[in-house]
Amino acid sequence: MSAVIKQAPVVKNNVLRWIHGKEPNGVYDGFSQQILHLGTFQSTSFSHLHDFEPTTANHFAVHYGPLSRLYAKHAARTQHKQGDTYLNYKKNHGAPYKHFPQTYDELEHSEYLQKHNVPLEEVRFQGGKVTTV
Repeated sequence: MSAVIKQAPVVKNNVLRWIHGKEPNGVYDGFSQQILHLGTFQSTSFSHLHDFEPTTANHFAVHYGPLSRLYAKHAARTQHKQGDTYLNYKKNHGAPYKHFPQTYDELEHSEYLQKHNVPLEEVRFQGGKVTTV
């Protein structure tokens, strides 16, 4: 899953909140996953957060043998389905949250910011207020 697909719900949430005069509160954790094709029938995956902090799914598939072949087939199908879901032009909330919008805690209560000791001043939107005409 590319970073764009994971970051799109955060951007959508923040833009909609800003348009409605609320403070943007979505924080992107930097999750990115790339499927690595090691050969014709072998695949594994590389996934990380900001600063290349590995996730639990980092290199979980073996790199050779029958299990790697199964993962390669699964990965190809998954990538194709993600592309169809993301680019189908149907009215929905976007991948991966098609049926409901993703929600976020307010910045003061964000577990991600607290865990990484990020001051709120660094993530608060510094732009102007939205006014309706």
